Amino acid sequence: MKNKILITGISGMLGSAVFRTFQKSANYVIYGVSRNPSFTLTDVEMLYGDLSDVEFIKFINIKNKFDIIIHCSAEVNVNLCETDKEHAYNSNVVATENLVSLAPKLIIYISTDAVFDGQVGNYTEDDTINPLNYYAQTKLLGENAILKSSSDYLILRTNIYGFNNPMKNSLFEWAYKELINSKTINGFSNMYFNPLYVGQIARLIFEWVKLDIQKGIYNIGSDDFVSKHQFLQNIIKFFYFNDNQLNNVVFDASQFVAPRALNTTLNISKTKEIVSNFNFSLESGFVHLKNDLEVLFEKST
Repeated sequence: MKNKILITGISGMLGSAVFRTFQKSANYVIYGVSRNPSFTLTDVEMLYGDLSDVEFIKFINIKNKFDIIIHCSAEVNVNLCETDKEHAYNSNVVATENLVSLAPKLIIYISTDAVFDGQVGNYTEDDTINPLNYYAQTKLLGENAILKSSSDYLILRTNIYGFNNPMKNSLFEWAYKELINSKTINGFSNMYFNPLYVGQIARLIFEWVKLDIQKGIYNIGSDDFVSKHQFLQNIIKFFYFNDNQLNNVVFDASQFVAPRALNTTLNISKTKEIVSNFNFSLESGFVHLKNDLEVLFEKST
């Protein structure tokens, strides 16, 4: 019998990558949640509504019983979360609590490296958490909701990169749009992370669902600890932009509404023990991203 899988945020860059990966298997019936009633996908039963709305959750609960929920949706605009805390709380906490009430067999929650304060880096799953901004606080509260769940769960702490269609304003999307328009951008030399491409994350989730691994919290990221400046250098390298389009600057917290952590690099040793044959390199992620972007361009021409 096929497993029923619900993907929240299926129209976003991670949710859509998860959908494309699971779509290739005949073992799943896929449902997707979106707030946009005009968004459609083939091979998906769409559910339109707000996950923080109890009535919408009741509608979902009456209609379906899911085996797996992959919770990709979130409000990730850090400054917006700081200025509109009610919206952030509803999007990242209430929505998660409501999904927990659906009691699937397995719930997979996409968390963030921002639960750490960035003082030391190379954080393990057991290191002290200390979120610096309200976005990170709400994601941590979402983690707590999952931990109280009666379902099996996987909490995946990560930092993602990728692109939407049409493109929005994530780090890669912002930089790519600026560079392709011959503009100059700034990259922080003192802010470090080890992000993972959404295509890699989607494949990892797919493999873990098949493996039925032990529930718990897992760090997932690339093998490579890089500064934001180094990350942007990879965009220039892989897409043949001009080196002169990138400036090396130091992060200045006074320019931002919400506090930011300087070093949220994640130790992924626990994860690599489970999936030893998986390529976690930043280079492999960029190769995957470039291939996906070329496919998108081909479809649009």
